[in-house]
Amino acid sequence: MEKIGVEDKIIAGYRPISASLDRYYLSHPRFALMLIVAGYLIAATIFAVVTPDWQNPDEPAHYNNIAHIAEGRGLPVLRHGDYDQDYLSALVSGRFPPHLSIAPLRYEAYQPPLYYLVAAPVFLLSGGDLLILRLFNVLLGAISLALLYACLETVFPAKTLLTVGAVAFTAFLPMHVAMSASVNNDGLAELLLLAAMLTLLRWMKRRFHRASEVALSMSSLEWQNLLLLGVLLGLGMATKIYAYLAMPLIAGMVLLTVWLAPSAHLDQPSMRPTRRSFVQGWKAVLWVSLPALLLVAPLWMRNVALYGPTDLLGLQMHDAVVIGQPTTAEWIEREGVVSYIERGLDFTFRSFWGVFGWMGVFMDTRVYMLLLVFTGALMLGLLWALVRFICGRPEADMDRYQFWVLGFFAVMILAVLAGFVGYNLKFVQHQGRYLFWGLLPISAFVALAWRELMQPLQGKLTGMMAVVLAAALVIADLRVDMMDRWTMLAIGLFGLMLMLQPLLLFGSVDAIVIGAPTFIQRILEQERWQPALRTARVLIWASPFLALFLLNLVIPFRYIQPQLGG
Repeated sequence: MEKIGVEDKIIAGYRPISASLDRYYLSHPRFALMLIVAGYLIAATIFAVVTPDWQNPDEPAHYNNIAHIAEGRGLPVLRHGDYDQDYLSALVSGRFPPHLSIAPLRYEAYQPPLYYLVAAPVFLLSGGDLLILRLFNVLLGAISLALLYACLETVFPAKTLLTVGAVAFTAFLPMHVAMSASVNNDGLAELLLLAAMLTLLRWMKRRFHRASEVALSMSSLEWQNLLLLGVLLGLGMATKIYAYLAMPLIAGMVLLTVWLAPSAHLDQPSMRPTRRSFVQGWKAVLWVSLPALLLVAPLWMRNVALYGPTDLLGLQMHDAVVIGQPTTAEWIEREGVVSYIERGLDFTFRSFWGVFGWMGVFMDTRVYMLLLVFTGALMLGLLWALVRFICGRPEADMDRYQFWVLGFFAVMILAVLAGFVGYNLKFVQHQGRYLFWGLLPISAFVALAWRELMQPLQGKLTGMMAVVLAAALVIADLRVDMMDRWTMLAIGLFGLMLMLQPLLLFGSVDAIVIGAPTFIQRILEQERWQPALRTARVLIWASPFLALFLLNLVIPFRYIQPQLGG
């Protein structure tokens, strides 16, 4: 009995390195946030200024919607003839020559109107200046970054590598920067969806940390929060159609949170769900759903009057208008299923990271190869995190609320993928930008994976795999010239960086965790090395985000301007 008691004390006093990892890297996360937002503003402004007019996907059609409202002609109406594939192809292939007007491009007229209503005053004040409208969207993107940080800080207040890393990834993802610096309704939709998610996550946090019977009751403040959540969702649905996919996800999470009444603490049992809590859960869902539906009901009635009794969103009219746009059935009949799948995976991956203009400006192949290796490392990081979570406490350094949010994020990513696949079952639209409405959960998992690789064991194992991959590529290249040598060198250096980065933790964590020779331990644990080690730790962690930032500075001048400029 005495021996068990001692073991219990040891376990109770044990704190895994993951529980305190973040403080070894970032001590001022909000200062880091300001630097990231400043970097985003610089990069996005360069994109907005350097990218030639109309050389962003669907930008002329979105611009025409704003102009239609600003000129006092009411909300746009989609009609047959608003999409001419041959005319659009002539514009794109001719780099939008001055003698060809963009006025006939009206195929986005079916879109919900809120963004265009908000942008109309900017159009009027600027005299319809395209650059000013682009910079307006850049500003919306900066606000979205702050909201994304607030969302993750609410859930993971002590995990600064996760919160700051997610913001950095979103801020410097090249394709997202390019889209944020163009005229479209995505920026406002992302902002409203993030505001809704922030409201939901804060409401959930309060519910999870109420572990008594009082948790079954709903205060007036909570009802107000749910009402605000519904309003924000409704505004999102009045901006972009993909917000409709977020509605059932959020409503389902509200229902489960009230019905199951979970406690945040893993060692404290959640209350048993009851009929009363189930009824209250549906009542909470109504408080969210009704204001959202009331806000978009007038749009539905308008669409029914314009496009027919079954076309609430105008999508049926859109499908009838966009004649000439390549369909999936036609592509598969011509090229085959295997070719379609290969093209879908390859183009989606590339366009998620960055394919610019009207999906015709690619980066260097070596860039995509390095991004693929980085993506593979992130997949391993997620696997290490999953293994650690399965091990349970104390290695799983999260409470029940945080696990629920991660589960919700995973379901949200599945919904994003389902929407993307569903759209591509109809039209050939392998554009990674259609995944960006899920950047909150995507960036959270990216940051979680990269944070996991900053841990000594996980980092060393992943680094060894990268080094082995680089060595295998070198050996294969000796027989067949298959890859650029600089790319192989970069992969090898990336692996060495992950293998050696645990040495930077000397003086901060127990040396046995790092597993380095004693003589290295004696040198690096000296106080005079600690400032340099702290700086190096931050630079290693920030290296992929700094690389993406620098890539953003290069892209407009190396790829976009040479290929699309006059």
